Amino acid sequence: MTANFNISVLRLNTFIKHTFIYFLSKGLPGILSFLAILYYSKNLSPEDYGIYSLIISVVGIVNIVCFDWFRFGMSRFLPEYIASGERDVFLLFVKNKMRIAILIFSVICFLWYLAIPLLPNMGIDREFILYIGVLVVLQYVFTLLTQIFITELKPKNYMWANFIRSFFAVVVSVLFVYLGFGYLSLIIGAIASFLFSTSYSLLKINFPKNSASLTIDKVLLIKITQYSLPLSASAGLSFFLSYSNRFIINHYRSVEETGLFSLGFDFSQQTIGVFISIAATSAFPIAMKLFTEHGNTEKLHLHMNKSLLMIFFIALPIVIIFCSTSVDLSNLILGEKFSRLDNMFLPIVSVNAFVLGIKSYYFDLFFYLKKETKLQMLILLAVTTINISLNLIFVPQYGYIAAVWCSSVTSTIAVVGTYFATKKIIYIPIDFVPIFKIILAALFMFITMQLYGNVVDVFWLAIKVGSGVLIFLCVVIIINKRIFINILKSLGIIS
Repeated sequence: MTANFNISVLRLNTFIKHTFIYFLSKGLPGILSFLAILYYSKNLSPEDYGIYSLIISVVGIVNIVCFDWFRFGMSRFLPEYIASGERDVFLLFVKNKMRIAILIFSVICFLWYLAIPLLPNMGIDREFILYIGVLVVLQYVFTLLTQIFITELKPKNYMWANFIRSFFAVVVSVLFVYLGFGYLSLIIGAIASFLFSTSYSLLKINFPKNSASLTIDKVLLIKITQYSLPLSASAGLSFFLSYSNRFIINHYRSVEETGLFSLGFDFSQQTIGVFISIAATSAFPIAMKLFTEHGNTEKLHLHMNKSLLMIFFIALPIVIIFCSTSVDLSNLILGEKFSRLDNMFLPIVSVNAFVLGIKSYYFDLFFYLKKETKLQMLILLAVTTINISLNLIFVPQYGYIAAVWCSSVTSTIAVVGTYFATKKIIYIPIDFVPIFKIILAALFMFITMQLYGNVVDVFWLAIKVGSGVLIFLCVVIIINKRIFINILKSLGIIS
């Protein structure tokens, strides 16, 4: 009994420790990005942010279609090579695959850049090809390297890589916005951020040296491809689910409305996403290790329930803040250019982000554990088709707010469908009682913040938010006293 308790405490310590490190690695950059968006909202026009948003969306699509599939397979197979003492062999394979992919893509981009003048009706500015090409390559390398940190359970390296990227993205972008470079400021900031963070990551991983040969293990590449392609398709569909509405709004409405939608979406969605990923990033490699070593046992069930509870505890209060202060945020924080956002925009987007976060960072993990990624792809294909169809029907007439309501419908369908599908693949019972307690605390937080009404300045907004968070924490501690005592004991804070 004592041995089991010690193992449980050790696992809890590891999970909490890694969660705290990922909080620093994602929370601090998230705060920087949050403050940067506030600066952009006051110093960039909706048109500028709309152009930037469309370029970044294209970068995301190209990365998912061309490159991101390999990252999924790498994170699944690397632990097996580490366990057999062949880490260097696998990393050498990764290094060669990365170099070949970059070489091929660079040639394609260069040829496309040369061909643009011959295609005058394409409606694409020639320099956009350069921006997109450079950003795709840098994002590909950065995400691949940081995925190695996550897989090898090195959260501190991951923390510094993310912090360096966010720091330089914000500092460089703000500087160039101040100098009046418009949307180009954000592109320059993104390129600079990836250059510095990728350099750091390369130094920390310390790839094994090899000759100039670019030969790779074709058998291993085929195995990774077979595992990864359904995941890549799922990631692409998930991306389209979140970003296709920007292209539809731009086509049927205007780039200005696209910028209005994009900044409000990024402001709330990215904030919620950061807090959800804080809990989930540390949970994924631990779950993979438990399942690989022990299978679907009580140890895995306990860990997965802690992971889901952590998502609710960290992210749900942020959703409540957006729901309770949407008018305040639009009027006091986003600035005059973006204060035209519909009052329901931020609440709906924040709830959608939370729902999709649970799907992406919790239920989708079940598909990875059992390597049943085709079913995940089919669910996303159906949901994405529904989402695009609804947007095509309603956005032309009702504008960007219709895109938000369409997303709320498809998000609900996605999480419900995924829940029932994963129950058949691998059954992990959910302990709903602690979750209901978190929801109850969030309800008290919402009521408290609603009592303030709409505030008149930033000081009272801070008081309103602070009061809500304080009430939430107090209620959580009162109704979960035993859990907090056990955590403090396991950490050695109390005896």
